[in-house]
Amino acid sequence: MGLFDGWFGKGRALAAAKKCELHGDLAKAVELYVQAKDMGEAARVLTLRGDAEPDVRVRLQHYTQAARMAPKEHPMHNEARAKRANLMIALAGDMAHSAVARRDVLEAAEELLEIGEGMKAAEAYRLLGDKDGEARALAVAGDVERLEFLLSEQAHDEQLARGRNEMAAEIEALLSAGSRREALALATRLAKDNRGDAKVTELERGILDRRVSGTILRVTLGSTPLVLVLGEEVTIGRNEGTLHVASSAVSREHLRIARSAGGGVTVQDLGSRNGTHLRGIKIAGAVEVHDGLELKLGGEVRIRVAPSQHLPGAVDIELGGERYVAPLGPARLGIFDWRLVRGADGWVELQASPDHTPFAETLAMAIPITLLRGDALSKTRGEAAVLQIVE
Repeated sequence: MGLFDGWFGKGRALAAAKKCELHGDLAKAVELYVQAKDMGEAARVLTLRGDAEPDVRVRLQHYTQAARMAPKEHPMHNEARAKRANLMIALAGDMAHSAVARRDVLEAAEELLEIGEGMKAAEAYRLLGDKDGEARALAVAGDVERLEFLLSEQAHDEQLARGRNEMAAEIEALLSAGSRREALALATRLAKDNRGDAKVTELERGILDRRVSGTILRVTLGSTPLVLVLGEEVTIGRNEGTLHVASSAVSREHLRIARSAGGGVTVQDLGSRNGTHLRGIKIAGAVEVHDGLELKLGGEVRIRVAPSQHLPGAVDIELGGERYVAPLGPARLGIFDWRLVRGADGWVELQASPDHTPFAETLAMAIPITLLRGDALSKTRGEAAVLQIVE
């Protein structure tokens, strides 16, 4: 094709493109502008197609194609990029916390910043919670007032973050030293002051989930696993009391095991419907355990109560295929003067004299130790654990 034909061919294509545009056939107009090698006009009409497109995903495709089509020096290049970036941000919306949406918004923010749309870029960075990016964008936009406010806000946030980190470190130190009640109080205060902070909430929840409370406690003493029943007395019943027995022969509250005024251990039927039998005879009143008793609750369910083979002064209770150890008072572990007691708030504590402080690996613990599941305590620094709290 000669130069003359080329110019006239291009002219005819441009005329046809404008005619199609006037008649609303934008797709054909884009095709003819491309044929005429007027990529800027092709990008302009493609952008118009995007503006009119109800399907946002298709609209985004038009803007993306227009940005690629327009020469970099053409005004439509940046205009199409801006429209594309703003649409990406709008599509992310409330989902900007998801990984994919965050990536899209970050890409849009960087694109807006690159083409000099500082204010719009700043809004995108704010949506992401990226204060450094927002500051850069405001600097590009020349909004000194908002930039100063942001920097002031950022300094305040950093101060609060330092305070949270310092308090979290103090909580960890209290946990390591055995002062868990104090650690929980501090963690609860921190969570209250920082609602919505997942890390702070998890810190409080972690202590609560591991707190040892209640009556039944599983431990390993030396190498022996034990199930302790803490408290001044043990009551046994079908659905009430300390230990439950799923038998219709057993009353709701059936039997009590406790210390007598003289310090001995007694069992007493609590007025059950079917009684408690000793060698076939219903017992009445408190009966001393002495060297051991084998009873039948309701004449059917076997229970044996005898002096403990594991803890001094405690009794072993064999019931329903399980063996329980009931100290009927402080649980004296037979390790120095260590003893387990339930605090007023139900939190189980290990008490000891200052001369016999327990260790967690190499760290001396503060007395009393409010216990957590997973605690492993030894008599001396670095020695193997002699007491492990299972649950």
